[in-house]
Amino acid sequence: MFNYNKIRENERNISNAESTRRKLEYVNRCRLVTAFAILVCFIFVPLCLFTTNQHQLQQQQREQPQRLVCYYTTSDRDALSLLDVPGDLCTHINIGVADLYNSTLLLSQRLEQVLQNDTRLFRAKNPQVKLLLWIGGADSGHQFADMVVNHARRKQFLRSLKAVMHKYPSLDGIDLDWEFPSAYDKERMHFSQLLHEIRLEWVREKRAHNLLTMAVAAPEGIAFFAYNIREINLYVDYVNLMTYDFHFYREDTPFTGLNAPLFARPTEQSIMSTFNINYTAHWWLKNGLEPHRLVIGLPTYGHSFTLVSPFNMRIGAPASGFGKCGQLGFTTLSETCACANEYLAPIYTYDNDTCSPYLSALGEWISYESKTSIACKVNYVKSMNVGGLMIFSLNTDDVRNTCGYLPRSGKPVFPLVQAAKGVLMGH
Repeated sequence: MFNYNKIRENERNISNAESTRRKLEYVNRCRLVTAFAILVCFIFVPLCLFTTNQHQLQQQQREQPQRLVCYYTTSDRDALSLLDVPGDLCTHINIGVADLYNSTLLLSQRLEQVLQNDTRLFRAKNPQVKLLLWIGGADSGHQFADMVVNHARRKQFLRSLKAVMHKYPSLDGIDLDWEFPSAYDKERMHFSQLLHEIRLEWVREKRAHNLLTMAVAAPEGIAFFAYNIREINLYVDYVNLMTYDFHFYREDTPFTGLNAPLFARPTEQSIMSTFNINYTAHWWLKNGLEPHRLVIGLPTYGHSFTLVSPFNMRIGAPASGFGKCGQLGFTTLSETCACANEYLAPIYTYDNDTCSPYLSALGEWISYESKTSIACKVNYVKSMNVGGLMIFSLNTDDVRNTCGYLPRSGKPVFPLVQAAKGVLMGH
């Protein structure tokens, strides 16, 4: 006979078992979600905190006057003292150069002395100036590439950086000057990872307000392959755009040219028309760099050439090598004026199209900067409403007062940087 009650009892048992199974599945899912949430918080909360801080800092940066970033090297020929730099001259000073060796920071004895003594005294007198450690430079490409290649080597660099920042508390951050990441071996990706890891490490160390900056290439042929601009916007406070060295003597470009032209000249076509400040600054902005992170660079030094014919002194004239002035064609403003003072009748020319002066005499041709050219270019930077102006460098200005721009005082002077400051700050 059909037992209805027994069937109902079996159904209730099955229902209870199914209900228990579903409850266990729900509990397990809750545990899994909770564990995942904890993991996410552990990994990403520091970065989220950093991002929140960054948004606050970005708003402050937009409301602040434009920066005046100055590079200062401890290894120059004149041994310029940091304490001879006026405290109201620059808003930020990058001090270096710190080298990389085997994924570890390597500081010269003089740089260590400056960081130990001069930065402390300078900071005491001028607390408003930000002091950063300048890392890398023109010959640093291989060492940077070796350091960023994997997590272990980047970690070694981070340990080294942590030790230096703790040893020299006057430092407000670092400037990474890798010249330049290549398109090969994932260097661009590894560099972005380094920026991310530096930020995370600083958040863990409760140093989230440290400044992380970069010196970057101006020509688009390098910049396109070297940098992930989206990652730069995420992690870097600002970039120092090296808008100089557009023309200097090379065997494959054996002709005269301007070091830092503001615009292309009417006769320049194709790729040559891209080698100027205006083109490269707009290239970085068009490719996504946030305007308040762009700091446009100007040089205080020049480049010398030896003319093939002393009678052909135009821009683009054939050249046979570096000039006698300076070292390997690199000439500080003091050296340029000293050389000019020795010439019998130097010819000074100012190119209005590019806001750039040059001089020639006895087969020597020198592209340099003057107070007039600096004022013209700084007015351009100011009108762009970007993150500010960078000067390379304090050391290569007319520190010896050879040009006679300023009254003699017995101390190093900085006429070009002073002129830049006057225009930028509206003085």
